[in-house]
Amino acid sequence: MRRWSIIVACVLIPMAARANPYALNPSSLIAFGVVAISALFVEAAIVSLILTFAGIAPVRMLLAFLFANIVIFLFVFVPLQHRIALPGLEQMIVVIDAVAIKLLSMLSGLQNDSYRNVGWIFATFASLIGNAASFCVGMMATGELSKAMEGGIE
Repeated sequence: MRRWSIIVACVLIPMAARANPYALNPSSLIAFGVVAISALFVEAAIVSLILTFAGIAPVRMLLAFLFANIVIFLFVFVPLQHRIALPGLEQMIVVIDAVAIKLLSMLSGLQNDSYRNVGWIFATFASLIGNAASFCVGMMATGELSKAMEGGIE
């Protein structure tokens, strides 16, 4: 029961970022940090939950992939975000995340007794779903989703 309450709490954390996004100054570093960490955490949580079907320990994978995701965000996404068009950059991040998922799934410390090999297609699928959720959380937390729904995104 405790595990489910932790999972539910982790899924609901981004809703707190969406509940009152205007309480934080959108141009502040703190607001950016809250949005980025929320998006990265949701991505790591979704990837971890998908990988439980392959016998990966979800909490250990969550922590490992969250760390890998933060490193990828800081050292790949941030430096390249103004140099590469967003669709191309997102595709590159999906591939890098899939490689990270594949490599992390090979670590015996992240595997349960029911572990099955995580193939490239499954790793790419998990990466794609996780990145899509991360993008949506970022859009919701910054308020851009409501602008898009109203037709006001430029």
